[in-house]
Amino acid sequence: KKIILWVVVGLVGFFVVIFFTVNSATKAPVKVSNQFIDNIQAGDAAAAYALFSTEAQQVVPVDQFDTLVAQVAPILNTKEKMTSKSINGETGQAASSTVTYEIKGTDGKTYVVTINLPKENGDWKVLNFESDSK
Repeated sequence: KKIILWVVVGLVGFFVVIFFTVNSATKAPVKVSNQFIDNIQAGDAAAAYALFSTEAQQVVPVDQFDTLVAQVAPILNTKEKMTSKSINGETGQAASSTVTYEIKGTDGKTYVVTINLPKENGDWKVLNFESDSK
């Protein structure tokens, strides 16, 4: 019985360590994606755009992004719920992360927003985001 108890305690400890390791590893990209969502919901396109990666800023013109934020901010300005987060890192490649949210829009639809973030010069940045309604 003592052996079984120690095995159970060991397994619980292992899963606790894994949980905290995953939460710690995803903390920084989640913080950036939360800021990005909050900025869009507040209609602050400039602050959201500042979180874009260099690549994203080269592809998306400021005025086009301003227009997009002005259109979606009134619809997505309700409380978001993070539904998943992941971080990927392979040898020889930059780390990347994906954070997904559900947002009940003011139009009655539920939007699934997925934000993709690369690590750029040691900082997490927004590469792109997708939105689908359910």
